[in-house]
Amino acid sequence: MQASTYYVISNMPHTTADSSTQRVRVAVLGAAGGIGQPLSLLLKTQLAQVLGDANASLELALYDVAADALAGVAADLSHVNTPVEVSHHVPSSREDEEALREALTGASVVVIPAGVPRKPGMTRDDLININAGIIKTLAKGIAGACDLEKVFVLVISNPVNSLVPVMVRQLIRHAEAKQAPHAGVERRVFGVTQLDMVRASAFVRSLGELGNEVPSVPVIGGHSGETILPLFGPVQQRLQFSLEQRKKLTHRVQYGGDEIVAAKKGAGSATLSMAYAAYVVAERFTNLVLGNVSEIQETLYVSLYDRENKPIAEGAAELLSNIGETPYFAVPVKISADAGVVRVEHEVWQQLDDYDREHLLPACLEGLRKNIETGETLGSN
Repeated sequence: MQASTYYVISNMPHTTADSSTQRVRVAVLGAAGGIGQPLSLLLKTQLAQVLGDANASLELALYDVAADALAGVAADLSHVNTPVEVSHHVPSSREDEEALREALTGASVVVIPAGVPRKPGMTRDDLININAGIIKTLAKGIAGACDLEKVFVLVISNPVNSLVPVMVRQLIRHAEAKQAPHAGVERRVFGVTQLDMVRASAFVRSLGELGNEVPSVPVIGGHSGETILPLFGPVQQRLQFSLEQRKKLTHRVQYGGDEIVAAKKGAGSATLSMAYAAYVVAERFTNLVLGNVSEIQETLYVSLYDRENKPIAEGAAELLSNIGETPYFAVPVKISADAGVVRVEHEVWQQLDDYDREHLLPACLEGLRKNIETGETLGSN
């Protein structure tokens, strides 16, 4: 095998982009995996919609260490007739870093589903050592190939609560080692927790009698077990379901991954629903970097402090005072292309009711702090 494999698959006639055409690259690291494959399909088929009539082109750069599987995914996607171009990149050996560099060079959005999936009996915390090692390798590649003051990094790999701190610390470490610009990188790294909101919405719909309505349920905190804090209070008040139903809904959101692992009888985890949730987030970031919108608002797991230990943006100090200075938290944030996180929407805190504060919040914060400490320790090594 060559040091790396690279080709652009063009499915429709197109003119080579001139200097006036904006080219946007979205890189998927771990594209041949259980989440990576359906996510890549969604990106290939649906991202063309965000192009509209803009003078821009989109490329999907796929990376994975599984060479044969990735080649098959890329060939399969080449038969899909959208103008989103596809390239694939595989390393020839464990030591080969060039393929990762090729995939990441020029990337505006990096989506990371790479990692070992959960198996029966495993928690997200069981995955930490293996997946932290993978994140460290990818962080080195991102720091070496991307403009850290422009790229957005979306971490899907579990456990998100710990791996986002690993990614932030590693990016800063590698950038400082090579004296590369990296101001504000902690405002540009996010844990994707959209699946928790997707589940909360779907499970409320399962109560019935909502017709075609898809209810919106904010979910804040973290992305693992009791750290997941779904704010069912407002929708419970509107739909008048019981406290017992609310408890069951909350547990189902917090441990929805276990439900899927059991249903698949150990043959897989939450891949399709996670791919859908990740696509929703990636599409919004693509719209942002294309300039279709000036800002986006999204609930993401973010650092609330900058490297000088100051609140990361407007609204962060108010949220920090409510969560005991917990340094990472999933919360609605406003994001601009130039600055990353520009505001933490701390007003979501007003949606917590007494049940949330008394029964869910203490366990959420306790678990988060342990997860974050683990990630920061691993990220410092």
